[in-house]
Amino acid sequence: MKKQENERLTVEVEVKQKEVKTAELEAEAEKARLVKQAEAQAQVVVLQAKAQSDAMQFTLPLKQKQIEQTRLEAEARAQAKVIDSKAELERRKLLNLAEGDRVEVLSKADAQKLRLEAGVLKENPLLLQKIIADKLSDKVQIMMVPSDGKYFFANDLLRGAAAPTVIPADPPNSQ
Repeated sequence: MKKQENERLTVEVEVKQKEVKTAELEAEAEKARLVKQAEAQAQVVVLQAKAQSDAMQFTLPLKQKQIEQTRLEAEARAQAKVIDSKAELERRKLLNLAEGDRVEVLSKADAQKLRLEAGVLKENPLLLQKIIADKLSDKVQIMMVPSDGKYFFANDLLRGAAAPTVIPADPPNSQ
């Protein structure tokens, strides 16, 4: 029995050794699989980095061109604003000059009109009284006579009675 027991123990030891050997081999295989997976993942990361690097070689110049385009557009807008401001300033200057010229022309025309009117009034002093009478309301009736009495048919009567220069008329008549 001891022999059987020894044989059984030997068999068990051999089985255990085979199990250990199997576990070692499985561990080695698992280790090799993990190493291969890690290497594959590392290669994927390297390929992704290379792809990003290649993409950046094309993207960076494009981005730089976009930045330059944006900068040029901003400069163009600023220059357009400056030009618009200068044009507005010039327009205002021209409007001010035109207004000054208009005022000057109107002033000269008014002065000329006043000189002409003064000349006419100097030649015909009675015209001033007519202008005043024309400006009065239609409801006021007046009679105008020369203050010196010349050219008036009732000159003697007015001098004797010391009548006023303006004499109210009878009830209003439409003129």
